[in-house]
Amino acid sequence: MNQQRTPKIVDPQKDNQPIKIFAILLWGLFLLINTWTNNLELMIHSGSVEFQWNSSPDFISFFNFNDIALIHPYFVVIKLGHFIGFAIMDLLIFNLLKSHKSSITISVAFAFFTEFFQLYWGRDGRLYDLGIDTLGILTIYITIKTLNKEDQKK
Repeated sequence: MNQQRTPKIVDPQKDNQPIKIFAILLWGLFLLINTWTNNLELMIHSGSVEFQWNSSPDFISFFNFNDIALIHPYFVVIKLGHFIGFAIMDLLIFNLLKSHKSSITISVAFAFFTEFFQLYWGRDGRLYDLGIDTLGILTIYITIKTLNKEDQKK
């Protein structure tokens, strides 16, 4: 009774899926903590993370553009954080799904979710921040497409 065993074919993409999913969840948690903490400056300077629930947010403030440069003394750093943070999120999701349409949809939806719910956490969720998040996401799309075109030329 000598049964022949068929060799197991290992798909490295599928074997890495739990790690990729874990990386997405971990990065998402990092983004949530950074976008929902009560005082971003305090978190940056002392590492203190505090959350404050606001059950009656001012939804109209989501569309406020008058304070675009007045919210944080580190405006450029904060906005770069938005751009890079969601670019990384999109890259991680694309790496898992291998679909630009899906990764962009999920990333933009997550960006909207974080910005909108900042209003409930005592923060100033803004539409223009969603725009910056989306620019980071689209930059990843353009970069990957450009790199793929260059690879195909070789």
